[in-house]
Amino acid sequence: MTDRTEQFEQLFHSEFGRMYKAAYILLGNEDEAKDVVQDVFAQLWAGTIPLREESTRAFLLTCVRNRCLNLIAHRKTTLEAMQLLTPEVIESGQHDEEIITAIEDYIDHRLTPQTGRIIRMHYDEEQSYKEIGQQLGISLSAVNKHIVQGLRKLRETFKTKEV
Repeated sequence: MTDRTEQFEQLFHSEFGRMYKAAYILLGNEDEAKDVVQDVFAQLWAGTIPLREESTRAFLLTCVRNRCLNLIAHRKTTLEAMQLLTPEVIESGQHDEEIITAIEDYIDHRLTPQTGRIIRMHYDEEQSYKEIGQQLGISLSAVNKHIVQGLRKLRETFKTKEV
């Protein structure tokens, strides 16, 4: 085994339990907590997360916390999207996949291409406004404008009617 592999294994064995507990507390789901921790370690191994030796434990816990918060935000967004549906759609007996497909179809075909792309980058790919702005060469306020307008149109289209 290489020195890097031994160091990585040692780090994995010493920190996995602590990282898992933190993820489980935030997510309340064993499988998701394990996935989050494994994802952090996979990114660490691939070199996409730079490890800071002076604060390894705190850094890894911060990575886990951030990934959990992203997952929670994604859940919330999915729940909000589901709450935008009209009673007629819900009562029609459509399955969740069909409902999500209707929302995705709206994003892809009814919003402007730029707004749809930005909505997908933010919610599907979990990219920050800053990452989106850098990738597309637009300002943070432009990213915000597209997201706000796109969500407003989705709410107007799929809003729940009061009975």
